[in-house]
Amino acid sequence: MPHSTLVINFKNYREILGNRSIELAREAEIVAESTGVEIIVAPPLLMIDSVLKAVRIPVFSQRVEEGEEGRSTGAVIPESISEAGCRGSILNHSECRVNLETIGRLLPRMRSLKLETCVCAETAEEVGKIAVLAPEYLAIEPPELIGRGVSVSKARPELVTASIDLARGAGFGGKILCGAGIVTANDVSTAKALGVQGILVASSIVKAPSWREKIRELSEALGD
Repeated sequence: MPHSTLVINFKNYREILGNRSIELAREAEIVAESTGVEIIVAPPLLMIDSVLKAVRIPVFSQRVEEGEEGRSTGAVIPESISEAGCRGSILNHSECRVNLETIGRLLPRMRSLKLETCVCAETAEEVGKIAVLAPEYLAIEPPELIGRGVSVSKARPELVTASIDLARGAGFGGKILCGAGIVTANDVSTAKALGVQGILVASSIVKAPSWREKIRELSEALGD
């Protein structure tokens, strides 16, 4: 398995609506194949099937939630994304928060379906609580820096290091990522020097003039 991971959250930006999600996913796949970095794409829910048919790299849902098979109209349940072919899901992003109890119930359900989960946390304290639940990926992402162009690795390095210490102290064995404001290769290098194994990004790639060039820039900075 590649040591470094880049998760691209497409969100619902206009730049990737419709078939443009397929185009971005294909650009990500080209870079993944040439750099060896694990690149995970998370397109809008309605484009998951089309993206899955177009690429071989891992595809995540942008969210997953509780709900029973059958009577759970509108719910994005683990069983549904598993049958669709997803590798896993982002969970607890600052724009789609859930409580710790829900995370604790969803993670075993995801694992039972061989699905991976990238759980986001806003504070070091939250990182410590989520770490004991053992998701495959744990992303540190303070909401005040999301989409601001100022990276968490530079603006709040102490949050990153404190989060890593708490996670590892809790026995967390998965990959620790950081997000929020990661825009340049230097942001990535700084984050990597702090001890993370990857990054979670959205607008810095989605809104870039050249998707392939920006994905390559960030991926090469991650190295492997």
